Amino acid sequence: MLRSAPRAGPYCFTSRMKLTAVWPALVCAVPLAASADNHRPARPAAPPPKVSAPRSVGVHVVPHPDRPMHPKDNPPHEVIVRNGKVDEHHRIIVDHRPIHVIDRDPHLRIVARGYHPVHDWGRFHYARGGWWHVWGIAAWDAVGTVTCEAANEDTGALYPVSEDRDARGWDDDTVNAILDQALDDCYAEANGAQCSPISPACSFQPY
Repeated sequence: MLRSAPRAGPYCFTSRMKLTAVWPALVCAVPLAASADNHRPARPAAPPPKVSAPRSVGVHVVPHPDRPMHPKDNPPHEVIVRNGKVDEHHRIIVDHRPIHVIDRDPHLRIVARGYHPVHDWGRFHYARGGWWHVWGIAAWDAVGTVTCEAANEDTGALYPVSEDRDARGWDDDTVNAILDQALDDCYAEANGAQCSPISPACSFQPY
């Protein structure tokens, strides 16, 4: 989505992804958008406009059991997330659009600090310092606009949400709240399908 820092290859190599509290950055090498936003004034919160255009669709990572695991040619296709006493199996969906294209998505929701989620999505959150690790940064000063996306696991429909940097800057809880809004938006239209963060869940434009 993006994107964030290291540039080694499109997927983190692992034979199996199982998490207890956080969503993995399975797509760990995505270049920063060349047309990145620098010091953009914070936009007011606004719901997506009512448009007839269909939602953009992410790409499901497809398993190839006949091939050996490979970070690019045969990456993991699902992640297991611990939710209380239950292991949830989630499909991995990727949005290959560069960040400046997502920024113009007709379904993009703009939010401001302070969102309180309708549902509990804590199992997908990163703890303190988690987003630094995912994005390969050493300080929040590098982060301008943050975009998080959720996806309908059946259809791949994408639900992007962005928040611009405000006077208080960034922290993990604020990024997690953006992801919560994306997941709530997806859930509201899912008709019983599972919603989960795309991979990677959130990205930033440099400040």
